[in-house]
Amino acid sequence: MIFRHFLTFATLLLAAPVSAERIFLNDPNSCHMLEQEYGDLDFAGSGGLILNDSGFSSLEYFCEFQPDLKFHWDGWQATTHMGHCQEPGPFYTPTLFTFLMTEDEPGVVVMYDGSEEPTRFYSCTD
Repeated sequence: MIFRHFLTFATLLLAAPVSAERIFLNDPNSCHMLEQEYGDLDFAGSGGLILNDSGFSSLEYFCEFQPDLKFHWDGWQATTHMGHCQEPGPFYTPTLFTFLMTEDEPGVVVMYDGSEEPTRFYSCTD
């Protein structure tokens, strides 16, 4: 099961440069890594988080949610999504995610999941 999620994650990352799918990183200073072959895997391997419209992941951590995110920054958008996270083991944690996108910060997605601080994701294309 974990191997299947890893393969899904790896396929997603390797297909991202070819597809029109948008991805976001939790470290805007690491966008240059996406230009390198397997840079996305290096970023995830160092603990970085990668967000797309249906979830986010690192090398051994994967969260998915529904409905899919709709990325736009015209006005103020807060949406809530149900999902779960999986860690090696496998351990599953049901989670409620709230995402915020505002015209004041185009290309930034702020995720609230009950943690003390929200997680910020940055587009490398905006």
